[in-house]
Amino acid sequence: MIEIYYGFGKGKTTASIGLGMRAVGAGLTVTLVQFLKDNKSSELAVLPFDVFKAPDSLPFYPDKSYQSWVDSALEYIKNCKSYVIILDEFLDIIGSFITVDKAAELIKSINDKEVIITGHREISEIFEMSDYITHMEKIKHPYDKGVKARKGIEY
Repeated sequence: MIEIYYGFGKGKTTASIGLGMRAVGAGLTVTLVQFLKDNKSSELAVLPFDVFKAPDSLPFYPDKSYQSWVDSALEYIKNCKSYVIILDEFLDIIGSFITVDKAAELIKSINDKEVIITGHREISEIFEMSDYITHMEKIKHPYDKGVKARKGIEY
């Protein structure tokens, strides 16, 4: 099945990783690919599943030089043997680093697995393919008052 956690609320990555932890607890294999993130998120130090290594650093607005990493990640996903595949922030690369058609084609190619997708925006073609959709909406966030992301809490 295909599951989507999307919106501008906190918790999309946390929910998808929690699902991955549950899957590992049940004896399933899990792979995490994080788009538009570097390797600084604290959860990466303790995850009991496969993680496709993101770039060590990443500008806030990645440019076309990021494309080669995305291409290698997409190839990795196509050949992934894990039962659960988490595509964190995948919705946010669609349109800039992968077309909607190629994204849909990729998801269809791994249809015998559980695919978890996160991101900020709705993409109708991908949403139509999905089995679960959870919208996470921010009501209040410390960032709105200038509080920066805190290690161990937001990353």
